[in-house]
Amino acid sequence: MQCALATRRANALEIFDVKRTTSAQPNKGKWREIDLNKIERVTSALKGDEVDRPPYSFWYHFGLQHMPGREHARAEIDFYHAYNLDFLKVMSDYPYPLPRGLESIQTEDDWKRIEPVAANDGCWAQELTALSTIMDEIGKEALFIETIFSPWTTARRLGGFGGLLEARARFPELVLQAMDNIATSLASYAREAVARGASGVFLSLGAATDNVMSGADYALWGRPFDLKILEAVREAPFNVLHIHGERIHFKSLLDYPVAAFNWSHYSAGPSLNEGRIFSGKAVMGGINEATAAYSSPSEIREQVRSTLRDVGQRGLLITPGCSVPTDTPERTLRAVPAVLE
Repeated sequence: MQCALATRRANALEIFDVKRTTSAQPNKGKWREIDLNKIERVTSALKGDEVDRPPYSFWYHFGLQHMPGREHARAEIDFYHAYNLDFLKVMSDYPYPLPRGLESIQTEDDWKRIEPVAANDGCWAQELTALSTIMDEIGKEALFIETIFSPWTTARRLGGFGGLLEARARFPELVLQAMDNIATSLASYAREAVARGASGVFLSLGAATDNVMSGADYALWGRPFDLKILEAVREAPFNVLHIHGERIHFKSLLDYPVAAFNWSHYSAGPSLNEGRIFSGKAVMGGINEATAAYSSPSEIREQVRSTLRDVGQRGLLITPGCSVPTDTPERTLRAVPAVLE
């Protein structure tokens, strides 16, 4: 099984052995007459090369953390087929494992108990089963990436936002060590996710925004731990950095080893085209997730058309800036491929 996965991964990497082009070309209203499959389309877009059309995808929280991994995988695969997505961003909502006997992290002794968790620990079984199942079913036709939430976001969920801030103020060195242990665990998980067939990770940063902390504080409490995860899968071809929130620290993140950037560009600067120029990387956006649930199909189509006019078709993947609401109407989501195909 490992040999087969290694062969598939090698084939995917070969597609990325193309010349880098960072400048986008304006959309002429019709696509060039080349015919790409989904993997070729996505990998070409990530490299800024010519595409037959920009690839698209979208995602939301399925809320299936109470279900076995195979059921989660089935929901993801059905979603992929229902909308004929060009790639799949897997949304794993399974919680980070707490130390045995704890329901949350509340005391100094609780923080001391956060230790690194190996990739072969049974606590990851459902997530990894889901990834293996997805690879078996769609791995030959489309790329998929696994969502990982940053160590800061993970620690906040374990201790509650107020609890994390209080602990950081009272015993910062202990919290920093716990954060490093969480990052080590997530880095190990990221490597295993790629080994199971994922083409990379979608790392969601929860602290790289002035609404949570300053850039100087993020350099201490976020950057080292976020980079530990990305460095673990640096060679994966489809790592994405999602910068969550408003007033984001975009320019301080440009050296992160990723193939694409994603952020809520309708509410947080820079613009999508500015982000592409600043980073020299592909950008993912065009759909306003904040209004998607009550936007008409025509409004969504205009969002996509406007993005194509502003950014061009190279170095662009049409996606939301974050998760779309689960009650977004089917007809609204189907408006996205209708513009592109």
